[in-house]
Amino acid sequence: MSTATQTTAPARVFTPSRAVPVLLFLFVFSLVLDNGFKFMSPALAESLDLPVNTVSLQATLAGILIGIGAVVYAALADSISIRRLIIFAIIVMTIGSLIGFVFQGDFWLILVGRLIQSAGLAAAETLYVIYVTKHFTGDEQKKYLGFSTAAFQLSLLIGTVGSGFIATYIGWAAFFLVALLSLLAIPVVLRTVSTETTGGGRVDVFGLFLIAVFSTGLILFMQNFNALYLLPVGAGLILFIWHIRTHDNAVITSAFFANAQYSLMIIVVFVTYSVQLGYTFLFSFLISDVYDYNLGEVSLLLIPGYIAAVIVGTATGKIARFLTSKQAITIALIVIVIAMLIPALLVGQWIGIFVISMILFGMGFALMYGPLVSTAVMRVPVENTGIAIGFYNLTINIAVPVGIAYTAALMKLQPNLLGGITGTDQASSYGSILLILTGVAALGLVLYRVFVGVLERTDTEVTTPGGRDDR
Repeated sequence: MSTATQTTAPARVFTPSRAVPVLLFLFVFSLVLDNGFKFMSPALAESLDLPVNTVSLQATLAGILIGIGAVVYAALADSISIRRLIIFAIIVMTIGSLIGFVFQGDFWLILVGRLIQSAGLAAAETLYVIYVTKHFTGDEQKKYLGFSTAAFQLSLLIGTVGSGFIATYIGWAAFFLVALLSLLAIPVVLRTVSTETTGGGRVDVFGLFLIAVFSTGLILFMQNFNALYLLPVGAGLILFIWHIRTHDNAVITSAFFANAQYSLMIIVVFVTYSVQLGYTFLFSFLISDVYDYNLGEVSLLLIPGYIAAVIVGTATGKIARFLTSKQAITIALIVIVIAMLIPALLVGQWIGIFVISMILFGMGFALMYGPLVSTAVMRVPVENTGIAIGFYNLTINIAVPVGIAYTAALMKLQPNLLGGITGTDQASSYGSILLILTGVAALGLVLYRVFVGVLERTDTEVTTPGGRDDR
């Protein structure tokens, strides 16, 4: 009688570095899709014959969902494996994209598709950073985190150029089908990403819900300036303050806001970053209407700016050897103000002014990001840094759609602050909006300098061993 010998296959050994390429690809891919849809808003407005402020909802509400979703995925990553979360996100992204494509003639169903799609898009960036910080240390960790900075700028470039050409030469709805390419990443994720978890994750559902109520109410108020929408804004804000003061396990606690440096920098972040995609959103409409460029041609004008931002972003470590954080942030904000002020006065003139403007604009934000993050969390205890950075990024993700919303509202109002200076009424209206955005950026600069002065006077100044003010 023969006996069968059973053999047990050896367990698969996962090498952390093997998963980096596919996670980084999904990081870039998700941001390409989101930024692409933001950029092609003019095509949607024209195709569906809708006002700009209505079409902007597919960018603003999706932006809020991505910001909140990132926090949710970060919390879930403690109790559910990154591999499962990534695969779930890809499936959700695909379902939302198919809904948007199938119902491309109905804006409200397109919006539903975009929101479902965004619930999937929210995973990639956060899970990549968590994976890298969990599996790598020291210089290797810095290297892979540095990839994320470059990847963000690269995604802006690919998203705007790609969506611009697809909207111009194929049709904007076809951009929904690009998301289906993410399905090809699932087998690679299964082979390279491990299933390990750390356990103990928790999501502050109520706190995130209140943030969603506040920010959504604010954006809807900006659609038509209906005072009724201020009710959820006020209620959401009051309940959120109560929530973080009375619950130790809230998304962020009141102790963080007792840290003057962190809370004041969060205000600067909200004001300043509301301008970032507000200008980009305006740019595509402005160039199309005033200079009669199609979206494909408009996207090409943005390439030098994104390349400049990538260069500055990757060189921030070297720049830090020569500039303190205070100097770098001040210079960055001044550059951002100049980048919008000059073209505001020259709308309708040489189009190269806008290419130069976008180069300065991108360089300013790239120079500011690292020093501003460092300044905000400088006095936060090490054990709370993760939560502090998470809320910092959430603030940016809320500020961006709010900026798009008030820019769209201004476009509907068509202000004319520069009559007779910039030529036609249309050019004057766009110049006026750009001038208002310049004012918001200038407010960010003033607030930063005032807050730094307050912090210095209250003796919370932090200096390096060499005595340089590195605030």
